[in-house]
Amino acid sequence: MKITPRRFEAYLKCPMKCWLRSAGEHDVDNPYAVWFDAQNEAYRAAGIERLISETSQGQCALSPSEPTLKSATWKLAVNVFAQRPTLEAHLHAVRRVPMEDQQNCFQLVPVRFVFTNKLNKDDKSLLGFDALLLSELLNKEVSFGTIVHGTHHAVLKTDTSLLVEEVCKRIAEIESLLSNPAPPALVLNRHCPECEFQARCRQEATAKDDLSLLQGMSEKERERHRSKGIFTVTQLSYTFRPKRTPKRAKNLDKPRYLALQALAIRENTVYIHGAPVLPESETQVYLDIEGLLDREAYYLIGMLVVSNGHETFHSFWADTRSDEPIIFAQFAETISGIDNCRVFHFGDYETTALKSIKPRLAERHQQQIEIILQKCTNVLSIIYPHVYFPTYSNSLKEIGRFLGIAYADAPITGLESVIWRSNWELNGNPDLEARLRDYNKADCLYLKGVTEFILRQISSAPGQDHGTKVGRTTEMSRPHPRWKMFDRHDYALEDLKCVIKSAYFDYQREKVFVRTDPSLKKVHKQHRKLKQTNLRANQERNLQCKKCPFCRTRAVEAVQERDRFTIDLKFSKNGVRKAITHTTYFRYRCLKCGQAFSSWDGPPHPPKYGHGLRSWCVYWHLIGGANMRRITRTLGDLFGLFILDCETNRFKGYFRSFYQDLYVEIRQSLLQGTIIHVDETPVNLRGQCGYVWVMTSLEKVYYFYRPSREGSFLAEMLSSFRGVLISDFFTAYDSLPCGQQ
Repeated sequence: MKITPRRFEAYLKCPMKCWLRSAGEHDVDNPYAVWFDAQNEAYRAAGIERLISETSQGQCALSPSEPTLKSATWKLAVNVFAQRPTLEAHLHAVRRVPMEDQQNCFQLVPVRFVFTNKLNKDDKSLLGFDALLLSELLNKEVSFGTIVHGTHHAVLKTDTSLLVEEVCKRIAEIESLLSNPAPPALVLNRHCPECEFQARCRQEATAKDDLSLLQGMSEKERERHRSKGIFTVTQLSYTFRPKRTPKRAKNLDKPRYLALQALAIRENTVYIHGAPVLPESETQVYLDIEGLLDREAYYLIGMLVVSNGHETFHSFWADTRSDEPIIFAQFAETISGIDNCRVFHFGDYETTALKSIKPRLAERHQQQIEIILQKCTNVLSIIYPHVYFPTYSNSLKEIGRFLGIAYADAPITGLESVIWRSNWELNGNPDLEARLRDYNKADCLYLKGVTEFILRQISSAPGQDHGTKVGRTTEMSRPHPRWKMFDRHDYALEDLKCVIKSAYFDYQREKVFVRTDPSLKKVHKQHRKLKQTNLRANQERNLQCKKCPFCRTRAVEAVQERDRFTIDLKFSKNGVRKAITHTTYFRYRCLKCGQAFSSWDGPPHPPKYGHGLRSWCVYWHLIGGANMRRITRTLGDLFGLFILDCETNRFKGYFRSFYQDLYVEIRQSLLQGTIIHVDETPVNLRGQCGYVWVMTSLEKVYYFYRPSREGSFLAEMLSSFRGVLISDFFTAYDSLPCGQQ
């Protein structure tokens, strides 16, 4: 199955989406996904027509064939169909541009059209996919490409050579994914609201009670829970334990406990954690601003004013971007006329909009906006650390629906409002404007209901609130009496009582009596932790100098005597024995030339432990499979050598340096040979996955480690190899320019 840009883009968003598209699944439950694809296709068609109109007649090629790309004379080609053994794509457009550093030389540049004003990493990766496919067709590198995007047809020139490595890595992952008939693990993510398979995946995740239903849980946190055997939301709910806040804590962090969120879902209860605080005022203003995040444009402001039980709704509509300052000025004037009010909003979107529009207003209105910002309260910032609704996310609409606030005309997500606004800009349909105003008002009513619910919980004791069960985490904790742990305990079995009593006796013997009983005290002194290596030497060396090494005179004076001990193991046919060498040497001063020197004949910083001892430890570590702590203990038991654990762990670094030259020599010998077998296998290193690669000629073996399976480095590593490479069907080997088997 060939990898297309559509499948490649789906994999960047979600592996499950890529697998479903490749399996031929079709699901159109999400209107935003259909609209998004239609917008992209229309923008692409319009962009191609514009490029054709800007190109001279006869200089444009429509759907050229692959063989003509290398000998092309045109300046522009559109709808270029290209394919390789594993890749296939319809390139939007290809430009033929002259090279800056060479005359009469041209290079082909891929062009991609994206209708959004803001580009993301995935858009650039898709351009890298086009460049990789084009470079394989031309057998030379395509160094850059361009993306045309947005309402103003902005052009972004991108260095594709920096993207190719990441694209190749993703392609290898997609090949592995599609070669497996089983689907990948289902994980809901941030892309789900925009995906055509949203309803299908969410239904499956709900049936499994999967952890990814909880928005805000990272992949790392999910893996941590799964490593402990926690795979469902219900299982996670049993792990919550309320923690007491330290009395002297100054900078209190306010985390979100997902285990408490899961508990709220399991028990269908709203939990209040800590002490939430919402400012009170005579008048409350509930603010909601609608905009297009892609354009950083704001077209509708809704504010619901509640004073003494009376509700008044104000709506400010902007037809174009030039009308934005007008509606924000009207909004500022309206709020300035309300005394003693607080402005409530949900999330940072509203305050961000006010701050971004402020420089475009008159000075008087800027001062009003500044005062409004001081009166603003983000309700979500109160919910996040303190209020846990039995919902999978802190979405305003999801919380509102749980509290029984429902509006039939309101869309499920804000993405549908983006479709309505875009369609209104095309035809100016007044029904769409009315629907957007109603949607904006519904958000304000949702916010009012949620805020009033929190205010009621702050001012009253928990219990039932309009049929909603409410509880506090402080009631969940059961403080234990301080001295209860020292009281006598009741045991279900008499045998358990005997076991605990014996364990306490063992504690007394090991920790208490050893300090008082004479016999135990004597035994304790012989404990191996307190023992030291007996440095009685097997061999004595006495190094002396008779002459000065500088002037060759015999008039030298011994200034200071020094000695060194070398601890080693000596191997023979009959066994292994301990060997301690005591070397005595002197520091001298020449009486003629005044130079200072030493009789020491070794390196300036000689090791304390010899090569034989280090070989013994590393041998049993690698071949015998024993850890270094057990090997250290064995040295003490068999040879009376008591070495610190940190010392034996340094032996591995010594042998790495010792065999480094041999390591390089083995690799060079393999590259100069006539045959190489190559393969790779995954390894786990303390939770991190990597790959160990092996090359062998059946006489020599060369191992090396790489953090991934990406094999582009092999081209440089095996560039001097002229023999036959024997491998499996991995594409990284097939692309190498040498004999293959």
